[in-house]
Amino acid sequence: GPEHGIIKRKTMKENNKNKNRYSPETVKDIGYQDFISSYEARKMFINSLNLMDDTFFAAVMEDVNVCTYVLRIITGIKSLRVISSKSQYQIRNLVSHSVILDIIAEDDKGRVYNIEVQKSDRDHHPKRIRYYQANVDISFLNKGCKYEELPESYFIFISDFDPFGLGDNYYEIERKISGRDDIISNGVHEIYLNTEVTNDREITKLLQYFRNSDADSTQFGPLSDKVRFFKKDKKGGMVMCDKVQRLIDESNAEKDRIIAEQRRELDEQQKTLETQKAEQQKALEAQKVKYDKISEINIAQMAEINKLKAQIAALQGN
Repeated sequence: GPEHGIIKRKTMKENNKNKNRYSPETVKDIGYQDFISSYEARKMFINSLNLMDDTFFAAVMEDVNVCTYVLRIITGIKSLRVISSKSQYQIRNLVSHSVILDIIAEDDKGRVYNIEVQKSDRDHHPKRIRYYQANVDISFLNKGCKYEELPESYFIFISDFDPFGLGDNYYEIERKISGRDDIISNGVHEIYLNTEVTNDREITKLLQYFRNSDADSTQFGPLSDKVRFFKKDKKGGMVMCDKVQRLIDESNAEKDRIIAEQRRELDEQQKTLETQKAEQQKALEAQKVKYDKISEINIAQMAEINKLKAQIAALQGN
């Protein structure tokens, strides 16, 4: 043991077990204090992240310089300069499905960028982007403004899988007149990227970096610097863990809000059912009273008829 100056080496199995202990998939099930209080645990957790994890991606892309760097490569707009970048931006809808955007950014020309990263392929992603686009447009168009004032917008979807299965890692959607090559622009740009396909496109190296997020790499300027800050700097690790905790807290708060909302809806439905039941009961009682009155009239009429019959019979007998 250690008291004899001998340190037992961990087996590969034990190392793998510890490596997975603080993965993004398991950290939500581990008490925050269990890993935030240990530098080794924090480092293990942060090192397990890559830019395809939305929490890590959002933290890195909040930096306007990093966001500018990445968007210049993706869009090809070399003069692009981001002036605002917000992560986990929530657009609340009172009567429809609310959305949380990984990154929403704006540049000095007023163009808007929504960037999403996605690991799971369990949704209809073009329709998801369509819904996000509608929400972004509504949130950026003030009441009374003209539609022409809608900003030019880019919706960028980065996934671990090829969303269209066509063997490429870059897809840009264009609006064309059927049967013609003419492109009709409405100011919306839809770009789909993925880390699954590797080819000779210039963007491939960046996409592969999204997948491995090597902390020792210096290839991608401010992006690499920010990844290294979170993964290797002690302060960066603490900042990242704080962001994860805030996300967990916000997620729990949102779940509580949804549960409370559902309970209110159920209470309202229960009240409505009780009101309807009371109204039905009242209507039935009114019908019964009406029926009883009709019955009384009928009985009185039958008595009168029987009386007349008796009189007639008496007259005939005479």
